[in-house]
Amino acid sequence: MRIDIWSDVVCPWCWIGKHRFQRALELMGDKAPPLEVRWHPFLLDPDADATPVPLRQAYAAKFGGAERVEQMLAQTQGAAQAEGLPMDFDRGQVKVTTLPAHRLLWLAGREGVQEPVGEALFRAHFEHGRNLANPQVLADAAAAGGIPAGRVQALLASDEGLAEVRAGLGQAQALGIQSVPTFVINSRYAVQGAQPPEVFAQVLEKVAAELAPAPAAGADEPACGPDGCSL
Repeated sequence: MRIDIWSDVVCPWCWIGKHRFQRALELMGDKAPPLEVRWHPFLLDPDADATPVPLRQAYAAKFGGAERVEQMLAQTQGAAQAEGLPMDFDRGQVKVTTLPAHRLLWLAGREGVQEPVGEALFRAHFEHGRNLANPQVLADAAAAGGIPAGRVQALLASDEGLAEVRAGLGQAQALGIQSVPTFVINSRYAVQGAQPPEVFAQVLEKVAAELAPAPAAGADEPACGPDGCSL
């Protein structure tokens, strides 16, 4: 089963959603289907550049003042901490472009290590307040997936991965994705937002049931039973 996830590494609900999705798989236990998970880019602030702007300042301009921002951050941080995530908006987070981080995730995808690198990027921003446009921060995150610092330096010194990331951004637009996280399952079902684990599990079970072959005639299992009939 293929899971395509559109996300941004400075989106707090993307981090929360990532862990709720993982909890869904834990809830399913042996019923959890084999998954191929791919992460795709989304820019929450496509106009941001590499110049760091204090996050609270940027949010106040975007969401209507400091008081509103404090309410939002408190609610989001509380939700994350309830999931066991050490989100801390008092660590001096800044708003910067996440395009280089998405290029790193593209590289991590080629190396088969998107999950640990993505997790390291989330933690760098939300737990430690590090600048995700800083090459050293990106190199440190890459190390979580075993990618050498020199490989990251070569990536950032070139245009490698840029066209692929822009294609991913265009794909999100073509699919009508306007908010993240968005989980697309087998190119058929879309689950938006950091849904509870039970919701993710329910959708995965539904898709797995659709993929399961129908019992053959004369098979040991009856076509009909107390719970209904199989098609």
